[in-house]
Amino acid sequence: MKFLVVLFLLASIKGFAYESIAGKGLICAYGKKKQIYEGYLFFNRKYISKFLYLEKNRFKIRQNEKRNYTISKDSINLYPFKININSFQVIDTEFNKVIGSCFLKETHEKVNSFMNELKFKTQESYNKNLKGHEI
Repeated sequence: MKFLVVLFLLASIKGFAYESIAGKGLICAYGKKKQIYEGYLFFNRKYISKFLYLEKNRFKIRQNEKRNYTISKDSINLYPFKININSFQVIDTEFNKVIGSCFLKETHEKVNSFMNELKFKTQESYNKNLKGHEI
């Protein structure tokens, strides 16, 4: 019985089994200082990515169209990247190089909330750098 409980706990900790990926998300950090973020929302066999961009002195969140993904036993494949399921490192498949790292969010709402908070903080910092010349 203890073995079954431990086995169940180990399976639930993994958290990113193929059957359960829909409805979850990842926040991935890129760049030399890991200061550029992108959010990924997973649906059944498709995903949407979200990222910040600057337009006319205002930060906005852009949402890409739904794209296909696949899952192997050790990675989530978002061409041209793959994300290792165990380490959550992002690998550029063209150069076979780690370019980022991710952390799991249990719901789409948590990803959206993170991105909105990031937008607010980034805008606030940007406005301070304008030295009071807020647009």
